[in-house]
Amino acid sequence: MQVLHKTDKGTVSKEIEEDVAFLLGNKNSGYIYLSSGKRSRYEGVFFRLNDRVYRVIADIALNGDIKRIINRLYCIERCSSKNSETFFMPHGLNSISYELKREDWIRIYLDVRQSYDTDDKTLYEIEDEGGITVKCIRGDDEFFVAIKPEGLEYEEIDKFKSVYYERDRDRNSPPFEMSVYCALKLKSKGIVISFSDDKETATNESEYVFNNLEKIKREQEEYVRDLIKNRGFKPDEIDLAYKCCINSLDQLTTPDGIIAGFPWFFQYWTRDELISLKNLDREMKRKILLRDLNHLADDGRIPNILSDIDSSSGSADAVGWLFKRIDESLEIFSNEERKFIRERLMECIGRLNENYVKDLLIFNRAGETWMDTFFNDNGREGARIEIQSLLLSMYKLAYRLTKNERFSLLEEMLREKVREKFWDNGILKDGLDDPTIRPNVFIAAYVYPELLSREEWIKCFENILPRLWCEWGGLASIDKENPLFFSHSTGEDPRSYHRGDSWYFLNNLAALVMYRIDKVRFRRYIDKIVKASTEDILWRGMIGHHSEISSASEQKAQGCGAQAWSDAMYLELIDEIF
Repeated sequence: MQVLHKTDKGTVSKEIEEDVAFLLGNKNSGYIYLSSGKRSRYEGVFFRLNDRVYRVIADIALNGDIKRIINRLYCIERCSSKNSETFFMPHGLNSISYELKREDWIRIYLDVRQSYDTDDKTLYEIEDEGGITVKCIRGDDEFFVAIKPEGLEYEEIDKFKSVYYERDRDRNSPPFEMSVYCALKLKSKGIVISFSDDKETATNESEYVFNNLEKIKREQEEYVRDLIKNRGFKPDEIDLAYKCCINSLDQLTTPDGIIAGFPWFFQYWTRDELISLKNLDREMKRKILLRDLNHLADDGRIPNILSDIDSSSGSADAVGWLFKRIDESLEIFSNEERKFIRERLMECIGRLNENYVKDLLIFNRAGETWMDTFFNDNGREGARIEIQSLLLSMYKLAYRLTKNERFSLLEEMLREKVREKFWDNGILKDGLDDPTIRPNVFIAAYVYPELLSREEWIKCFENILPRLWCEWGGLASIDKENPLFFSHSTGEDPRSYHRGDSWYFLNNLAALVMYRIDKVRFRRYIDKIVKASTEDILWRGMIGHHSEISSASEQKAQGCGAQAWSDAMYLELIDEIF
C-alpha cells in the first residue's frame, strides 16, 4: 500500500508492506479509526455523549482493496482500484462525513455501545420519516443515528453479522468475535451520519453538516494550516512528522484538557496530560494547570484520572509534574494566580511530608508511578528515583517563589540524601533498595538535572545504555539481562508493559536529555531515536500519530495508536535539536 502525507509544502510518500491505519479526531473525544488489515472492536466511529464514549459505527464498507491512503491532516482519503473515499470529522460535533469520488453502494454497520462494553444487547429500529434514522435501544437508554445521504436510493438489510477481530486476538484482548448490525446499503456519492440520545438533535445536526459541509471543511483546513504554519525543519520527513504530531496532539485536546490517547485512553490522566502540555497555547496550558491545582487532595497529591477522583488508584508523580510545568510557565500567570500557586505549593509540600516522606526521602505504594503494573517486581513500591527528582524540583520552585531558606535547605538535604542512597558505582539505582536498571534515570535527569554533575550523568548514561538499548532506536523498560525482561510485547496481558516494552515518549525524553548533556558523545543514540520515532509517526500504526509502545526486540507500532505524551515529547525533542 502507498501512504502519502500532503501539506501546502508538498508530499512525502512511501510504499508500506505491513498493515496501517488512520485516525481522525473531532476535538471532543470522538474519532474515526479504520485499518487496512487486521480489525479490532475498537475500530469504527466513536462519539462522546454525556461524558461517555460510544462506539456507533462499526464500519462503512465499500467494495475493493485499499491501494493508497492520503493524510491531508484535516481529512483522510483512501483509494481503491474502483473508487476513492474521503473521511472528515467536524470539530466539536458528533458527526462524520463520508464522500466518494463516484457514486456507489455503501453499507453501514452499526454497533452502539460504550467503548469498553462487550455484550451484543443493542436493538435497532430503522425509521424513515422524511429522513433515515436508526433508533438504538440499549437497556433503558435510547440513542439515534441520523443518516443524511446524497440521493434517496437505499435498501434495508436489517441483519446482524459476526465479526472476528484478529488484531484483538493478537493483543490477547478478548472477546475476539462480536456481532455488528448491518443496517442498510444506500447508493450515494456522500453521506453525513450524526449521533445523539435525542432524535431531533441527531437529525438537525446531520442536516446542518450536510448543507454546510464545504464551508466546514474549508474552515477546518484553514485551522490546521494555521496550526502548523511557521514550523519547518530539514530533512522533510522530520518536518512532516513534527507537523503530524502538532495535529495529532491537537486532535487529542478538548475544551477540557488533553485525552491521554486513542482508542483506549480517552480520559484525562493527569500525569500524561501534564507531560504533554508544553506545546499547547498559553490559555489552554494555564487552564489545565490551574484546574489541577484546584484538585489537590488531603494527602498532597492530585487524582490519577480527573473523572475518577474517589478512585483508590493513586499517582505518586502527577503532582510533581504539575509544579514542574508551572515552574516552566510562571510568566503566563497573573500576580494573584502566582499567590494562589505559592499557597497550594506550600500546602502540597506539607501534606506530602506528612503522608509520604520518611527520613527526607519520598515513598510511594505499589502501582503509583507511571510504571503501574506489578508482578515479581512489587509495582515499584518504595522510594523511586524519578519521584525524588520531582520532589527536589518542587523544593526548588518553593524557594524561587518564597525566598524562604527552609526550602533551599530541604532541597540541599534531599539532593545529598539521594546521592548517598541512589548513586552507586556510576549508576543511579531505580529504587532505594532496588538496583534494577530502568530508563527512569532519564526522567530524573529531565526533571532535576542538578542531581548529578554533567560528568556524572555521562558516566551514568554510558553505564546503563548498553543494558537498555534496542538497536532499532529505543530503550527497553528494564535491563535486557533481567529475568523479568520480555523481548516481545504481550499486549493486553501486561507482563511486558513495563518489563521490556519500549515507550516512545520515554525514548524521545531520553534523547532530549542526552542532547542536553552531550549531543556529540550520544549522537548515535539520539539520531537513532529520532529516526525510529519519525518512522513510527509517518509509516507505522496510525499514520500521522505517535504510538504508545514497541516491542523491545524489533520496532513495532503497538499499544495505544495515538498517544499524547509520545506526540508531545517528540515535539519537545525536535524543538530542542532544531
